[in-house]
Amino acid sequence: MTHISNMNTHQISPSIVKTKLKKTYLLIAGVALLLSTIEAGAEGVKSSDTAKPMRLRMKVLKTYSQPVITEKTPGVEGVKGGYECGNTVKVMIDGQPEYHFFAWRMPELGWGYLGTDQLASEDGFSWRRVGALTEMTFNEEKKKYIQSGPAQPFYDEQTKRWQLYYNQFECTTVNWQSGSTLWCASSKVEGIKGIRGPWEFPGKQILFPGTSYPKESIVQSISSPFQTKDGKWAVLVGGNGPPYQPKYGSWWVMVSTAPTPQGPYTFDEKHSPATMIDPTGGIENPTVTKVRGPLTGREYWVSTFDHLHPQPNNAIGFSWSEDGLNWPMANGQIVVIDEGLAPGETGWWKGTIGTWSIRTPHQLIDEGDGTYTVFFTGSTQLNYFTGFRNAGRLQVQLIEEPVPDVVPAKPEAQSQAAPQVK
Repeated sequence: MTHISNMNTHQISPSIVKTKLKKTYLLIAGVALLLSTIEAGAEGVKSSDTAKPMRLRMKVLKTYSQPVITEKTPGVEGVKGGYECGNTVKVMIDGQPEYHFFAWRMPELGWGYLGTDQLASEDGFSWRRVGALTEMTFNEEKKKYIQSGPAQPFYDEQTKRWQLYYNQFECTTVNWQSGSTLWCASSKVEGIKGIRGPWEFPGKQILFPGTSYPKESIVQSISSPFQTKDGKWAVLVGGNGPPYQPKYGSWWVMVSTAPTPQGPYTFDEKHSPATMIDPTGGIENPTVTKVRGPLTGREYWVSTFDHLHPQPNNAIGFSWSEDGLNWPMANGQIVVIDEGLAPGETGWWKGTIGTWSIRTPHQLIDEGDGTYTVFFTGSTQLNYFTGFRNAGRLQVQLIEEPVPDVVPAKPEAQSQAAPQVK
């Protein structure tokens, strides 16, 4: 006789069953109590954190030691000087990601014959040149060379078109000269796919001296628009000279606001200059991205920008704002990108004291996993003007944390010791 089950040979007494059931009920009750305690505690921590003054810091998780855009990138042949400034966006088209990189094209090694290029990639590593969006031209009436770029892409929900905010320089020679006007060109194709081009250049002038910024300003850069906490639209305008030099140094940033991304823009004197990281200047090409704090879920506006001070020359600038209008100097951070290199790795960027090895960081691109991608341009030679300027890639994380408490020094030691930070 074959036994399918031997259940009958191992009978369990009723008393044992009662004891085990009692222990099981007690265990379940204990687990439920523990879970409710943890949940209550978590809510308490979240509530407590939300009430605290918080700050953001950027942490470099990984710096790729090899560049992603070089003189060997398909289509880039003949661009001797490489790329500088600009910005990159990531879009989803038909369920697939696309990265689009816009930058100043330098056909020669110096700052001359400048125009705007667009490159594209499916993964942010393998790129191809889409083409030249603008070329240097000569205006016979003004007897000036017109050079343009770099471009800042922005998708305007109101017009359902991509816009490129950019600078137009009128130069007496083929070399770049300080001072520009600020323009906006639209994609010819409506919708998200319009990022692929073509574009309506030159478009229209979008900011004007005397109303959008002080008439005497020498403006050099413009960010793409972003909506501030109070509902206004704003751009960051970079420049040098008056009205903030010499008090705020060279390469300062000011704020201009408008009711819509298309303007009209009005100079925001109350929030200008935006010191960002240093009241003595040294800030150029700021970009702005709106993010959520990973700890509290609060809204923040974060900016990456050229850190033009000579040391360290392997760094980018980072700052953050609670409303998009106020950019306190205390929120600034110098981010050394070498910190993301693996042990034993050497980066491709080069530079000597007083020159840049890292030039322009682009905006933060949310990768959906708690990390952000930042593309940047930099020098491949000790002398910035003697080689192709590559583009590299960082993976970063935003750290949201309570502002450290300042502990006052003891009364008898106040004259000798500065306050300590916990």
